[in-house]
Amino acid sequence: MIDIFITTFLRQDFTKKSIRYLKERTKTPYRLFIIDNGGNEYFKDDPRVFLYIGLSNNIGIHAAWNLALSLVESEYFVTSDPDLLVPDLDPDWLEQLRDFIDKRKDYAAISLHPHIFIGAAGIDPNDPEDVKERNMCGAVFRIMRTDVIRQVGGWDHKIEEGRNNEERWISSRIHDAGYKTGITSRLRAYHMFGENWGYPEEFT
Repeated sequence: MIDIFITTFLRQDFTKKSIRYLKERTKTPYRLFIIDNGGNEYFKDDPRVFLYIGLSNNIGIHAAWNLALSLVESEYFVTSDPDLLVPDLDPDWLEQLRDFIDKRKDYAAISLHPHIFIGAAGIDPNDPEDVKERNMCGAVFRIMRTDVIRQVGGWDHKIEEGRNNEERWISSRIHDAGYKTGITSRLRAYHMFGENWGYPEEFT
């Protein structure tokens, strides 16, 4: 059983779709936690959700992931943004991702490859190597070693501005502890888009 955490803020439609794909495409046992920084209780009674945490104010992604870390009971745990859809694979994406990190004791975090280049520039999906080492991996259904993330103290305890701040923070701490981070070459997640998210106009 692997604990999966999705943190969301006012993205109910994206989160709902992400949960549906997760349920339909994951055979490996997991527990799903939703941390809702918007606190609207949209997923409070969703039977697919093991635990819903509705916060009365936006505590920020760093604090949300630290909250997730305090709840983990599995050897590995998965963190993800709410705007991602897992691929339909056999064996399923989670079994493959778990096998990748099982075989790589020097890695503490491996994320799925987003279908766009952001965060995964230069990774060829035809590369025979399953995981490509990168200096940073984002919350794209990212599997992490619970003991290592606790060892490094988790995330910063204050809200930081700027895109990818969370990824840079935790990846740098992982590297300081002597571990690697990486992105899968062929396991690709679909990244949904919303208006005014700061992406180039040609991204659709």
